[in-house]
Amino acid sequence: MKLHKIFFFLVAVFALIFACWYIFPAEGVDVGGVKLRFPSYEKALADLRDGKSAVDVDSVLLAVQKSYEMVREQGDTLQFYKEYITTNPHRIHLPGDDYTFFDSFFEGLDTAASSGQLARIVHYGDSQLEMDRISSMLRQMLQDRFGGSGPGMVPILKPMSSVSVSQNTTGSLTRYALVADTLSRWSSTHRYGPLTRYAVLTGQARFNFRRAENRYAQERVKSIKRVGVLFGHSSPGLKMSLKCDTLALMTATVDSSVNGVSVLTWDLPAEVRGGSLTLNGTAEIYGIMLDGGPGVTVDNVAMRGCSGTILSGIDSTSLRAAYENTDTRLIILQFGGNAMPGIGSRKAISLYMNKLEKQFEYFKGVAPWAKLLFVGPADMSKSVNGSLVTWPLLPDLNDSLKVHCLNNGIAYWDTFNMMGGVGSMKEWVKHNPPLAGPDYIHFTTKGAAEVGTALGKSLLLYDDFRRLRQTLSETAVKEYLDSLRSE
Repeated sequence: MKLHKIFFFLVAVFALIFACWYIFPAEGVDVGGVKLRFPSYEKALADLRDGKSAVDVDSVLLAVQKSYEMVREQGDTLQFYKEYITTNPHRIHLPGDDYTFFDSFFEGLDTAASSGQLARIVHYGDSQLEMDRISSMLRQMLQDRFGGSGPGMVPILKPMSSVSVSQNTTGSLTRYALVADTLSRWSSTHRYGPLTRYAVLTGQARFNFRRAENRYAQERVKSIKRVGVLFGHSSPGLKMSLKCDTLALMTATVDSSVNGVSVLTWDLPAEVRGGSLTLNGTAEIYGIMLDGGPGVTVDNVAMRGCSGTILSGIDSTSLRAAYENTDTRLIILQFGGNAMPGIGSRKAISLYMNKLEKQFEYFKGVAPWAKLLFVGPADMSKSVNGSLVTWPLLPDLNDSLKVHCLNNGIAYWDTFNMMGGVGSMKEWVKHNPPLAGPDYIHFTTKGAAEVGTALGKSLLLYDDFRRLRQTLSETAVKEYLDSLRSE
């Protein structure tokens, strides 16, 4: 084709586009119940005139990282912590800016590590937690400091794969789940346990596990030195046998029936790559603990489709007993995203807050010794007139969550603003490599790692400050307290 023909062809195409821009109704055209829209030239011109730049993800993440770093040359150490506790937007927000909020939690981790025990953290959340991605980063950072290893507690019947452990189960088991699916049932007893799901053993079953070897698995999660079973309501003679690598077969029998919740644990003489646990009898199996003490571990509990308002449906007596038996010190709730599609007004936000506050009271009742931390929702994008924008009421939901959590004595971490706020999800998807998926809702593994790392750093800074305060004189601490309260 000659050059002048190509030129006139391109001119004709652009003329046709501009004609469609001009004559196509702005509100679109209904065709067979489907709304068809054409981009408007007004919007295109407005975009060209708009000097506001999109969220620069790399700059945002760099700013988050730097906000957790203390530059000693630029100021006093106490001043850094003072500003962090009161003004850093990426901190874990504490009720009343009480920097001692997590002290008892960290002291408990110190005690567990020094006494050969293992303290637990349970991380509940929606599908953002699936495959143990965010929890795995938090677990690795805490275990680096306080000791411990392994992937934590897992259900005997795993709902989906994980980057942190490989497992499979066969035998006579019936699964029950708080958020039921086609493979699970609802339980009339509501004894779902700390993992919001359990299995009823009636006969024999075998649980096989192997440490993770994939590139996303954290180092400490690969070290398994302790295997335990959290169970209850068993008949006499329940038999459990554990065979790991080349270690000799270890068998234990529970002679009498267990009406409540109990734990059976094997401390292994060496780290193992995998093993098989065989169960014979009748019992409710609430979880299998794959740990390595002493120190701390994080149990990942992903609840696809859940907005966090039904956890109080777990029988409180059995859950309290489970938390006591496993020494649970911190409960993390990461919800809000699944509530967003049903929120069309500020009144709907208030109704959601009322439901969440009932959950707060529930957890305070079943684990009054544990600290509560709420992790807010990520940015989410939806299509509005052909453009991807943040869900309109998501910023309001995030602000309301923060206020209600702090008013109820619960710490709050702001994922939405850590990402960059309004419009950030779209840029996380476009980032190279992508930090979020094409659904504009869920993080990729790399994106989840960024979130989990930031959450871990923000938490550990409070432990850093606790350790610093232990080295200060009472006078220095009092002076700091006075300066904080005077502002």
